[in-house]
Amino acid sequence: MIRIETNSDEASANVRAKRDAFGGAVERGMRSLLLAVESEAVKNLSGEGAPYSYPVPVRTGNLRGARTVQQPSPGIGIISFTAEYAMAVHSGLVTEWAGRGKTRKVQRPARQFAQDAVDKIDGAKYIIDPVAEVMAA
Repeated sequence: MIRIETNSDEASANVRAKRDAFGGAVERGMRSLLLAVESEAVKNLSGEGAPYSYPVPVRTGNLRGARTVQQPSPGIGIISFTAEYAMAVHSGLVTEWAGRGKTRKVQRPARQFAQDAVDKIDGAKYIIDPVAEVMAA
């Protein structure tokens, strides 16, 4: 009679532990990434100077304050700027008084504060590195 001994139970438990740790690392990394991007976007909305300059000049602080950060699942993050003029600042397409009760759309310099924040922050530092640490353990 041949007797075979394996450590399959131990190996299986190790794989399950890494799977669980992987999800947690992605979630923590995404949360850190969201906070870093939000902070950078707020910096982009903290300028001084003339209208249409960049970083965006602060008048009331409403654009900075009207934001939400959500993480609906471990690997998805959403930052929303909900001020009614947020898209006008981002795109540069603004409504301007044209006289006689009329308005017109005018293209001004776009100040893509949110996209600039995303482009500046290195997401790998926040997500891939924690996941690599979990996988190496």
